[in-house]
Amino acid sequence: MKDPRDRSPDGTELRQAFQDLSTVERWAERVASGVQSHPYTAPESLEGPQLSVETRTENGMHTVAGIVEWPPGADTGLAVLDETERAVLRSLVRSLLDLAGHESGTARTRVVLTPLGPRVAACQFDVE
Repeated sequence: MKDPRDRSPDGTELRQAFQDLSTVERWAERVASGVQSHPYTAPESLEGPQLSVETRTENGMHTVAGIVEWPPGADTGLAVLDETERAVLRSLVRSLLDLAGHESGTARTRVVLTPLGPRVAACQFDVE
């Protein structure tokens, strides 16, 4: 198992991960309570190539239906992600959907490949 400790010299990677998690948790709570229904959008601008991860969820089980470059038709050279990179993206998106309590329907999650790793930029439920 990989050692989860933050390897950045000043602790920024772990701190950023906790901030991201906290932001998504607050969004999920507002959606679950009916206070908010609009899609999740990252509070800051993220730099890097973007991917759209399309999922279908049934009884809380998330299936990744596709991973495509974003915006559609963009030629960023990311079409050839290796299996490890695809596994990381699938895990990130499934974790987000679990955290948000998404039980059924479709979702589109936009992920930015930043220098510090993949970050969720936006998520929208029930897209067709």
